[in-house]
Amino acid sequence: MIKKSALGMIAALALAGCDPHTPSPRYAQAPMYLLPIAPERLVGKWYEVATYPGPFQDGCTKTTATYSNRGDGTLGLVNRCLRDGQVVQISGVATPDGPGKFKVRLEGVPFAGDYWVIGASRDGRTVLVGTPTRIAGWVLHRDRSFSPEQRLWAREVFRKNGYDEAAMQRTAQR
Repeated sequence: MIKKSALGMIAALALAGCDPHTPSPRYAQAPMYLLPIAPERLVGKWYEVATYPGPFQDGCTKTTATYSNRGDGTLGLVNRCLRDGQVVQISGVATPDGPGKFKVRLEGVPFAGDYWVIGASRDGRTVLVGTPTRIAGWVLHRDRSFSPEQRLWAREVFRKNGYDEAAMQRTAQR
């Protein structure tokens, strides 16, 4: 049975059970380097392999985000995770808001979130997404596996964008 939970997946992606990430004030003024990306490059299924968890992500594993082309320049999205043995999902729309920027509106959530693409692998199989507040961030990959080298690269990109690299947590996908 699928349950909808706006609070459980408010940020479009969820994480394995862990403590929420709290950004350090020392990173607040660091610049963020956005990567212009065509929305169609995001279409398809992504696995969250690591995250800077937000308070809304508690208790989730096997997190995925699936983007679809809506034909009007926006992307439909469905985010799912497993929480307490139940599938939790929320749907929404991601609207381009400038190079590398998206406004994400989720079903039942009264505001839109800012999601900024801050990195992508050369082969296009990994995308790094952050928020201007640095309250959350996600490493999305086209499959469940993610090598230690890829993880180091992702940590470095997040560090350059003002995140505390030590706070990145692995998302349970198995």
